[in-house]
Parts: sequence; C-alpha cells; structure tokens
Amino acid sequence: MTKYLREIEKAPDKEKFRCIYEQYYKLLYCIAYEILHNEEDAEDAVQETFMRIVQNLFKISDPICPETKNFVVIICKNVAFTMLKKKKREKVEELADYYPDERHHINPQKVCSDHDTIRIVVQAILELSDRYRDCLYMELVQELGYQEIASVLGEKPETVRKRIQRGKKQLRKKLEERGVTYED
Repeated sequence: MTKYLREIEKAPDKEKFRCIYEQYYKLLYCIAYEILHNEEDAEDAVQETFMRIVQNLFKISDPICPETKNFVVIICKNVAFTMLKKKKREKVEELADYYPDERHHINPQKVCSDHDTIRIVVQAILELSDRYRDCLYMELVQELGYQEIASVLGEKPETVRKRIQRGKKQLRKKLEERGVTYED
C-alpha cells in the first residue's frame, strides 16, 4: 500500500485511499481471481486496479458507499478482462509458433494430414483482425458459446454472433486461397 501512497500528494487523499484499500482489497482480489483463475494474475490485476484508483481518486467523494464500490469493481473487472484477452491472444500466438507459417511450402493437393490442416487454419485465424480472431479462437478452439465469449470480451452476445459469422466468412476465403475446404 505504501507504493500507492507515494503517488498521492494530499494527506486527506491518502486517508481516503487507505480506507478504500482496506475496504475493497479482498473483494477486488476475489473478482479478479474469478475472472483470471490464477493467483498471480489476480494480484497483478488488483495492483493495476489500485493504480487506476489513485489516478481517479478525485472522482471519489465517499470511500465507503455503493457508488465507490461499483466504481472500483468496474475498474477491476475491466482490468481483469483486458488481461484475460491479452492472455488468450498470447495463446493464439503460441499456437502460431507451434505451427509455423508454411503456406509457401504446402502444396494444396498434398495437404491430407490433420496436422498440416490445423497449421493452415491457425495461421489463417491469426491473419484476421483482432475482433474476428479473438471471437473465432474462443469459439473454435476453446469451444465457448456466444454468451461466454460476450462476457469475456465485454460485448453483447449478438455482437459476438455477428463477429463470428463475419470472421468465418473471412476465414473460409483465406482457407480457400490455400486450397483448404472449410465447413461449419
């Protein structure tokens, strides 16, 4: 907590922050852990949350009230979901490392093994824009439903459904260019 207090100049603000920290730390940790399912990541999310609270301390008049609780919870959820999106994006990139780009070396007539097909599909997904890539990865690889994906991304299920629909259309086109047939 002392590292946060060093960022705060006025004594009344330090007391306000101390009160917020003591009141909400455990709650924020539980929320972050529920989203991230990892102790270290949850702790990182809570630290980032408190740094943002310090930056926005002027917006808080009463440290222990429902509005403040909602404010800090929203910050924590946003931080945790952003971290989760980043982790998922890194997993997709790890898959790309595992399946290196071989499109210049693959003859479409010779693509018969599942391994080669997976490599091509992963590479094609990685080439999509973030909004389509994330949704498709979560649906096709992690087998999440629209509601779950919407929750992770902070979007409406209908938005996710449309992104997946459009992403599959783009994916199908990319795969056809590589001589791979994509079927839903």
